[in-house]
Amino acid sequence: MSTPPPRRATRGWLRFGGAILFVLAVAACAPTAAGPTGSVPPIAPGAPTGTAVPAADLLRTVLEPLHTAAAFETRVEVDGKVVVSATGRSVGAASRLTVTTADRTVEYLEIPPRAWARESGSAWVLLGIDQAPAAPLDVLSDPLTLETAPSTDGPMSFAATYPAAALGLEGDPVAVAITVEGSTVTFRYELTTSGHRTSSATTLRPSTADPIVAPTP
Repeated sequence: MSTPPPRRATRGWLRFGGAILFVLAVAACAPTAAGPTGSVPPIAPGAPTGTAVPAADLLRTVLEPLHTAAAFETRVEVDGKVVVSATGRSVGAASRLTVTTADRTVEYLEIPPRAWARESGSAWVLLGIDQAPAAPLDVLSDPLTLETAPSTDGPMSFAATYPAAALGLEGDPVAVAITVEGSTVTFRYELTTSGHRTSSATTLRPSTADPIVAPTP
């Protein structure tokens, strides 16, 4: 007897779109318009930024090792309360992450062109590829604008903007601060919408390249 294929999900999963790192999980706090949190002049990738090496080239060099294998963690707070947290890792185009909200924990596994999800203690369910959240590096590698942040001491830093839609928000581009300390890269933003203060931090660091494999039927 042949093994039946995994069930295909049709509804009910935590829908984080392509930006697990920034989306709000509580509908009451979801923004209707998200404006930039700081002024970041638009510059073309590779344009001079007042440093010996263009900002785009610097960031590309920093992120290059993470494309091979990376571990990541995300924490989103609204008014000081954690509403979403996520941990996981990516190896090449494959990723595996666990997303936790106040009342749910869902694991996602993506090996393009397929993706799966499961809640704690449940079987894996086959998803449409667009239902699985992208690994943070997929979103963060492609800012709209980028420049090095002035600094005479301390870690390397950048000021960037990203499309609101790419971060699970609506409205104008969102300003994000990028900090590099050794091999660890942290992306942070803060904004106030509808009277709620939202902050998000995502940290990425190199990881072992142990293969991410599909669920066993």
